Amino acid sequence: MTNMPLPRSLDPAQGELLAGYLLRLAHRIGISPLELAHRCGLTAGTTFPTHHLVRLDDIRARRTATVCRLTLPEVHALTLAAQAPSYPPLHPVYLGRHQSHIDMANDGWVFTAFSRYCPDCLADTADLPGGSVWQGSWRLPHTFLCTRHHHLLDWRCPHCQAPAFSNGYRADGRWRPTQLVPSPHSRLHPAQCRLRPGTRRDPACAHRLDHPSATGEGPTEAMVHAQQRLTAAVRSEAGQQVESLGRPTSPQRFLNDVRATTLAICSTWPATAEVLTSSERLDAVAAHAETLNRAPAERAGPQGDGWLARSVDHPPGDPLRAAALMALVVRILDDPGGQTVLALVLSRLPSSRAGYRRLKRLAPHCSPGMNAAIGESTRLRHGTVGPPALFPQPPTHQGLLNPEDIPQLLPNAWAWPLDELNGPARQLRRDAAIRLVQMTRGGSRAAAARYLGITPGVLRSATVTIRAWQKMPGNADAYQDALHRIAEIAAVTPAPPRQAPPLLR
Repeated sequence: MTNMPLPRSLDPAQGELLAGYLLRLAHRIGISPLELAHRCGLTAGTTFPTHHLVRLDDIRARRTATVCRLTLPEVHALTLAAQAPSYPPLHPVYLGRHQSHIDMANDGWVFTAFSRYCPDCLADTADLPGGSVWQGSWRLPHTFLCTRHHHLLDWRCPHCQAPAFSNGYRADGRWRPTQLVPSPHSRLHPAQCRLRPGTRRDPACAHRLDHPSATGEGPTEAMVHAQQRLTAAVRSEAGQQVESLGRPTSPQRFLNDVRATTLAICSTWPATAEVLTSSERLDAVAAHAETLNRAPAERAGPQGDGWLARSVDHPPGDPLRAAALMALVVRILDDPGGQTVLALVLSRLPSSRAGYRRLKRLAPHCSPGMNAAIGESTRLRHGTVGPPALFPQPPTHQGLLNPEDIPQLLPNAWAWPLDELNGPARQLRRDAAIRLVQMTRGGSRAAAARYLGITPGVLRSATVTIRAWQKMPGNADAYQDALHRIAEIAAVTPAPPRQAPPLLR
């Protein structure tokens, strides 16, 4: 009886994947997505494997076609393999290795652990038979904006603030394994949030996601361009050529360049920010890099966003961070001079790091321009030695200065030695205050900034600027001398009244 066709069915919508189609069809006929999956032979248990999203075998495809009254081509078109034909991670052989459907499903470049979404698109299709349509492209990790409505995709439910199309978290706060359809037992409208906290018996959030958000952030021109470049490469036809680092190459090698550049940026951050200081939304890239650098135990903790960050060479789950990172990646690859930028950045990647080993695995499948940058980075790594960008600051003035007297922004009476450096004056005053606290209390820059009440965002902004300035010949030594003079001045000059200075922009 389970092989019998359903009494009524639905036509797949354009761009729809299997997960969204099953949601709409289950809602239309009044059963749960898991029960529909049982009838289609997609699962026999209580879980819904994600690898069906990648590719369906012939037996399951035929049974799904029979039950749902579809043709075989219509069923296969509901998979990522059919919708992204030129996307290298979806090929059976990738980076020289044969991979199974399960391997593909676990690769952070194949699809996100949840689905981003456009509230306007869900609203536009809410009245279709079965309800709102979830676009398949929203599952691809490099899809971060809706070109139709010109805004970044959402990912969190406005009500529960968790990823709206995720499988939720257990009672201890840890994320459940990903499923093709989250909360598959629940009978909900496709536009309702399916996140389910706690135990299986707890109801899903069920908040409607098809209400456009008034706070949706518009993308920059660079983000729009990056999305267009990536989408065109994924949907390219055989024999097409694109440019990467000023040289012609195939779309597949360009997409591998994207992965290699992502790895380079995230493995060496903030090296790229020091070279490309004018890039937009570097704060969002920095936030992603900071998440990746957390200890594994902290990233995997209760509701930690490490579950969304995946790995150092994968795009972040947050669409804004993904958009900022991909815009930076495409900016480098679009520039014929990007090879020099990549060489400088990759020269900062130690050969002992896991990222370096991943880069070596990627290199044979990247473009000639990328391989030239990798070769140049090796020469730079062995051929150039310079002062560290941020020298350590030992506690040399313990007992000589009272750290409670140090303000967030140094006063004129203390800071005049900085005026001789011809550097970024305001950032230097902020950074010098942090250094003085280290000289009196010891500890890290981050601990000193917290002691002064400086927020992590302000600290990152000052660090990026100062690090780039110190790279210029002589600046690091001159700054060190100026700090010692400031410490001597502060030791004999009355402390200024404490006040909250304006935030550093």
